[in-house]
Amino acid sequence: MPADNEEVHYKVWASDNVVYGPVVLETLLEWVADGRVLPDTWVFSEEVNSWKPAKSLSPLGDALAEYHATHAPLPTPTELGQASDSITVDYLRQFDALVGLGQAELEQFISHCTVMEIEEGGLIMKKDSPGDGLYMILSGETRVRLIAAGQDTTLATVKAGSFIGEVAMFSQTPRSADVLALTPCNLLFMSAEAFRNMMKTEPKLASAVLFALGHIMADRMVAGNQRLQSKASSEFLWL
Repeated sequence: MPADNEEVHYKVWASDNVVYGPVVLETLLEWVADGRVLPDTWVFSEEVNSWKPAKSLSPLGDALAEYHATHAPLPTPTELGQASDSITVDYLRQFDALVGLGQAELEQFISHCTVMEIEEGGLIMKKDSPGDGLYMILSGETRVRLIAAGQDTTLATVKAGSFIGEVAMFSQTPRSADVLALTPCNLLFMSAEAFRNMMKTEPKLASAVLFALGHIMADRMVAGNQRLQSKASSEFLWL
């Protein structure tokens, strides 16, 4: 372990099975920015005197997150209108928020959407990307995750029959977390522009969907508050 006044050096076990270094942190961060050091790359730190995945080293956390946010690809939706050719209203019967809509209304809703197919491990939404629409999971399971200080934390798993991304769309703010496909997923995507168009052309339908989504967001807020209260109560009992 280096003395307090000495700079920490690092070595990298690269994908070509060659060990590079020792280098100082500044150089290591440059390698992260170049994509030479990824979250699972093994890095030796003199400070801890052992090999660890890069994502577990706090000095690299922000740099790895920035590289991920910049380079991770996003899926491309099919052309608008193809959703009507790909799915039927039966796919939407699994969404509790839409149970009050009739056959014709669901068909109108689908006409404003696009369909996505995402392979297992694929990225559906990326943290800090624009909140340009909402998703409905038709099939499969997704994972909501946040990378902070190099740590990959699962915030929730979301299954078929659920909406994701509606908060960022309505608040017009960037996505607050990544969403990845745990299994192959089929998704219905409605862009913010398509939603505004639906409000103009089918205001009654748009009002029903808005009310349903408002109910979903309110439920999530209540659940979040309950978790915070439970956590605070638990900590208080240990004082």
